[in-house]
Amino acid sequence: MKTFSILTLGCKVNSYESEALINKLIDKGYELKNFNEVCDIYIVNSCTVTKTSDQKSRQMLHAARRKNNNAVIVVMGCYSQLNEKEASTIADIVVGTNNKLDVVELIESYLTTKHQILKITDVLNNPTYEEMKVNVLKTHTRAFIKVQDGCENYCSYCAIPYSRGKIRSRKPDNVIEEIKYLVNSGTKEVILAGINTGTYGKDLGNINLAGLIKRIIEETNLYRLRLSSIELMEITDELLNVLYKYKDRIANHLHIPCQGGSDTVLKRMNRKYNLNEYENRINDIRKIFPDIALTTDILAGFVGETIDEFNETIEFIKRIKFYEMHVFPYSRRSNTVADTLEGHLEKSVITTRAKEISILAESLKEEYINNYIEKEVYVLAEAKKKNYWHGHTSNYLDVYFESDKELENKIVKVRIKSYQNKIILGEMEEVYE
Repeated sequence: MKTFSILTLGCKVNSYESEALINKLIDKGYELKNFNEVCDIYIVNSCTVTKTSDQKSRQMLHAARRKNNNAVIVVMGCYSQLNEKEASTIADIVVGTNNKLDVVELIESYLTTKHQILKITDVLNNPTYEEMKVNVLKTHTRAFIKVQDGCENYCSYCAIPYSRGKIRSRKPDNVIEEIKYLVNSGTKEVILAGINTGTYGKDLGNINLAGLIKRIIEETNLYRLRLSSIELMEITDELLNVLYKYKDRIANHLHIPCQGGSDTVLKRMNRKYNLNEYENRINDIRKIFPDIALTTDILAGFVGETIDEFNETIEFIKRIKFYEMHVFPYSRRSNTVADTLEGHLEKSVITTRAKEISILAESLKEEYINNYIEKEVYVLAEAKKKNYWHGHTSNYLDVYFESDKELENKIVKVRIKSYQNKIILGEMEEVYE
């Protein structure tokens, strides 16, 4: 029996696609092993969102080769889509962001011929959603379900539209079918994922994200549904009405990328909103969901960012009071509009600004969590570390609590007691199925 391992870098869409490929390989008789072990086949599902992502993808391919020089080395995903020539100097099989499930057949072909295989397709002119599904999960607590691919926003700093192509949506019946299967297998939370999730259905013409969510809630017995990320422009009144109508089964949490806190920076980024529009929509959301956890992405040190623009960003973040922020230092990407702009900052300046935003982010997170001290929350127990179980609440608090019981995939009422060393600690009060 041939052994394989797969290393997933980047976004939750990649995680879902890796799970689907793992399922197919196991069905074909291959044995899954850890990436650190000696295997016959190594697969790297790559990322290209930053220069660091590219570097990490290359490093992992080289690391696989060092583990077993005779192994079949496969790379797929965004890095290989945009860097086919470079990837081909390291890997035996090079696949882009399409045809990922073909990797099984490509491996078997390579094992027979020993001829390098390059399979990069033109995603910019491919209107077809590549259907895949996951039959067996490593965990039954939370499952990512891919419902959409592609992005057409063309933010000036981002290479993803070139690696993922145009908007493509999964057929709603296929989404419902997979969620029903997972629920019947014990899954309690599903997270809808996509490259630009909020655009779901625009290519289908007869459904949108609000309609998909409505169908999921009404046609399945799923305990909790969560959105992975959604752009501000896609948060319609219709969507908010659906989220409110089914609020008992939809997570009280939205991740809304912001990227910048200055109108002039947002314009250079080619974002599709200004600060006033962003802040007004956040206020609309909080009127409906007062305790909602709002998380975001911030890009620090963008091209030409002045100290005044940076200070604007700091003040904007303070006003919005995000629960959690993913802070990314700006990374120069070739073949993007931002790459051609004047005024790229020194790396040290970018690093310093990213650090300052990160410190502010931690302060705001602590402020949000402190509102829950001595309050009861309901936690979906996911995993155990030593004698502490942990899992997420509806509003995305990752809560740790002590118990010697078997609680995986159980709903647990917990009273939050403290926030220490970046860990939310609570006391278990009651267990539900």
